[in-house]
Amino acid sequence: MQSMTEKKQAFEAACAAAVKARNFAEAAKAASGAADCAEILASRTTGMVSEAYAKEARSWRDLAKKISAAPQGGGRQGGRPTCLTPPCGAAGADGGEWLVAEKPNITFDDIAGMEDAKRVIDEMVLYPMQSPEKARALGLNPGGGVLLFGPPGTGKTMLGKAIAGALDAPFYYASGADLRSKWYGESEQRLSQLLKAAKAQPVAVVFLDEIESLLPKRTEGSHAADNRVVTQFLADLGGFTDSPNLLLVLGATNKPWDIDEAVFRTGRFDEKVYIGPPDLAAREKILELNLKGAQTAADVDLPALAAAMENASGSDMAAVVSAAKRAALGRAIRMDADPILTAADFEDARRRIPLSITCEILAPYKDFMARRF
Repeated sequence: MQSMTEKKQAFEAACAAAVKARNFAEAAKAASGAADCAEILASRTTGMVSEAYAKEARSWRDLAKKISAAPQGGGRQGGRPTCLTPPCGAAGADGGEWLVAEKPNITFDDIAGMEDAKRVIDEMVLYPMQSPEKARALGLNPGGGVLLFGPPGTGKTMLGKAIAGALDAPFYYASGADLRSKWYGESEQRLSQLLKAAKAQPVAVVFLDEIESLLPKRTEGSHAADNRVVTQFLADLGGFTDSPNLLLVLGATNKPWDIDEAVFRTGRFDEKVYIGPPDLAAREKILELNLKGAQTAADVDLPALAAAMENASGSDMAAVVSAAKRAALGRAIRMDADPILTAADFEDARRRIPLSITCEILAPYKDFMARRF
């Protein structure tokens, strides 16, 4: 079932496509549908978010009237071109190529551990949305920038999806490689388009993965293109608090020491959160989540298995469980029996799948945090 946000995005895309095809009757109908959805979202939210949705609804209503008034043959009125451009931020506008079409269905309940990161998101976004009057009394606006850093496979991208799911918000995803271009000026233009498209939404989450490749340290020998991209990012990010809309920008990196120092200053990524290997309680929860619905033998001791997998990442543990499940399935087929996971399945899987995080890999993160924070 589509969420109201997804329905609104579908109407927006339909309107943009109909305008392009000069099918103005369908475009007007789609614009009215987008307005209806925005009004429903305004009624379901409060404070600044509700006001932003109401403003968006009015924009779509105005566009529907403008399209309906345009002659069906040519989009001109009185010999002058009629502006039939959908409101900024609508699907199909610049920056829309990074919009994830299907809203993430992951929630915080699907993520084990990461308590510091969850607390930061609560304080920056969820609490101000839940109690806008109290937030205003303190002069706080929801949204902002959060930098997530840590070893690969620890769940940084999954956390971003869970945040978008919790907010029922459009989720924009781009990696540094997606935004980089060999053509002069195109990298900073693509980055600016992405942020502007997200800022035009009443509520949006932008997830910038591998951000170190997009915003590398600037030095005397730096490439001019790198300097321009960093400068553009700082300018765009520094101004998003002026908007009444709620924008949360998440940057993720495995190499925080390679990011330009200016990115760490206040007003850009105000919160920096280390996402390290899950602790014991989180490892046990990860095993439980990955084994949901699977039958295990009496000799499977999850707490002991979790304790034995110290420094394992979430993806490491998921890989071990998958390998154990495949072994159980093969045995069940050969013996014509029920598929039941045994302790031996897990031990064999652990021997075959090495951990991706070692003490040597963790050392640079400890050194970085000691130096930087």
